[in-house]
Amino acid sequence: MLKSKKGDLYAQGMLEDMAGAVDILVFPEAYRRLQDKVKLEVPVLVRGGVRVEEGSNPKLTVGDITPLEQAQPKLPRSLRIRIPLESASPGTIDALHSLCVEKRGDAKILFDVERAGDFMVVMEPGGYNVLPDRVFMNRVEELLGRGAVRIID
Repeated sequence: MLKSKKGDLYAQGMLEDMAGAVDILVFPEAYRRLQDKVKLEVPVLVRGGVRVEEGSNPKLTVGDITPLEQAQPKLPRSLRIRIPLESASPGTIDALHSLCVEKRGDAKILFDVERAGDFMVVMEPGGYNVLPDRVFMNRVEELLGRGAVRIID
């Protein structure tokens, strides 16, 4: 904790992870809100910006700090999944169906069923709302190929 020229309290320090460390600055306005969280010794989610000054390393300017166990990721509300008919087998479609059933949630899903150079049909199946977390999206891309999932909203 330091005092600015105007007498306001602010903080500077170091944020570390398994890959390295970065200098941080917590300006007075943010410090007033975050002074209890600045000293946390648990994994945290930090939101902020980057401050680049000539002749020194970039610094992270902290706007918010949330303990990782309390952080709630913002998930998409709707997705489009591209299903290429030339490479999708009945087993692939069954696996996609099982995944959608297993990962039920609130996000609307559209299927773009296509045969390259021939046609594309957009399907909006009822009852296929999913939880579009990273596990779901990675699994869809394993089944249908990289870029098969597109976030709409």
